[in-house]
Amino acid sequence: MQTPAEAHLISRLCDFLPQEDGGPPPLILNIGAGRSALIERRLADCGCRFRCDRIDVENCELDPPLKGQAWRCSVEDMHPLGTARYDAAFANYVLEHVADLARAASEIFRVLKPGGLFIASVPNLTAPEFLLARHAPERFQQIMTQGKGFHTCYAWNTIEDLTRIFRAHGFSIDEVRFWAFTEGYLWRYPVLNRLGRLYDRVVSGAGIKRLMGNVCISMVSPHADREDSESA
Repeated sequence: MQTPAEAHLISRLCDFLPQEDGGPPPLILNIGAGRSALIERRLADCGCRFRCDRIDVENCELDPPLKGQAWRCSVEDMHPLGTARYDAAFANYVLEHVADLARAASEIFRVLKPGGLFIASVPNLTAPEFLLARHAPERFQQIMTQGKGFHTCYAWNTIEDLTRIFRAHGFSIDEVRFWAFTEGYLWRYPVLNRLGRLYDRVVSGAGIKRLMGNVCISMVSPHADREDSESA
């Protein structure tokens, strides 16, 4: 089931990427890509023009490969990637698996061009489902994803903490969107999924962001900030 944050991430990238011929296509980076090309294919289906490189700590090459290169490295150390190389980058539920978020923010800033866009879908750790996950993160994810969970680090406590880290490394926060999506984690379980849907409607109607577990954050690498950081 697609989350609202993932859908919004794709929508923002569609707005950012050109859909008409004229010059070389923008180069974007899929951070923590795994072996999935879902987002790239959705962008292509929307008529967007782009080339997409990919990184992950595991093999992230595609067969058959889409246009672009794939590297096996962590977001904290993207040494194979050149500085100011990408027009945009995205991370779909990846940052919660990153131990050194400050170093990751610095690396993402480094590889983006001035004015580049970074979009991330992340969990809001003050929401009840993630308060539970923080006590038993791997077991929780294995239950919710039928054994496909990955080790989580939860290197921030609140969304404000997360955005503060990225601001400290040069980014300007463009947009932060919240959704309640408890139903999405319970959809396999009868009765519980209905209770989750009701809970989501109540929380959304009341606008209680701290209880909304689904978040999409858009950030920009400003021209002025990049120039200041390079001259420092």
